[in-house]
Amino acid sequence: MGFFNNFNGMGPEGAQVPEPKTGLGRVWQIITRDMLGLLGSGILAGITALVYIVSLFFAMTSHGLIFVLVGCTLGGAIAMPQIVGVADTVLRGIRNEAGFWGMRYRKAWKRNFKQSAVFGLIAGFLFGFQYFMLMHTRNQGLFIVVLMLAGAVISISVATWAVPQIALMELPLGRILLNSLVLSAQHPIKTIIAVAVTLVYWLFMVVTYPFSTLLYVLFNFWLPMLICLQTLWKPIDEAFNIKESIDELNAKKRAEEKAAEAADSAGNDGEEE
Repeated sequence: MGFFNNFNGMGPEGAQVPEPKTGLGRVWQIITRDMLGLLGSGILAGITALVYIVSLFFAMTSHGLIFVLVGCTLGGAIAMPQIVGVADTVLRGIRNEAGFWGMRYRKAWKRNFKQSAVFGLIAGFLFGFQYFMLMHTRNQGLFIVVLMLAGAVISISVATWAVPQIALMELPLGRILLNSLVLSAQHPIKTIIAVAVTLVYWLFMVVTYPFSTLLYVLFNFWLPMLICLQTLWKPIDEAFNIKESIDELNAKKRAEEKAAEAADSAGNDGEEE
């Protein structure tokens, strides 16, 4: 029974954190401990992404680029705040942060909404356009196809590094995109692994449709993102000192709370006298 004894979700004080594992063991550890938050954030992202998915479906079946230009762009802006919310939930699990999932999710969603929506506009159009063009390449030379595939891989690489930065930090979007390009070049192996996971997962969803509908409902965005961010977390933390900054912020908050409690205690003592 020890295999499943970690299904506790994200409670007020969090579940007892066992010794960190590595690889797939670590992924399973996070899933079993933070299942409630992963499912909740994933369902919200999965529902709001339907606008994008339906728009892309009509674009492919009708061969109408207008569905990409309007539907995918708008759909990306609608879905991206929730996708960033999935990243925030996953990253909290990776950092072993406890707390009510809903409260933390709402705070992160409000904080990241504007930037994630703008990024969603760009990413929604770009990915929709690239997929549309790849699926409509007929009688094109091999060189053109390779260039298009390379462009898609670069776009996925940048987005894979950009989403966790939006969730973690308040930086200008241009700086985030530049950071993503630099990190992709600095960590090519980890980037290739993350891109491969993303491509294989979503191609499987497309190829096996409609049988993959149930898998989309259950795993949608959180499962591939968990694997990708677990792969990328160490270089992200090393590049931006995330854990150290969060520890300092938490220590500052605890000090402020203690100071406030001491002030309240001194005030109550003065009133009694």
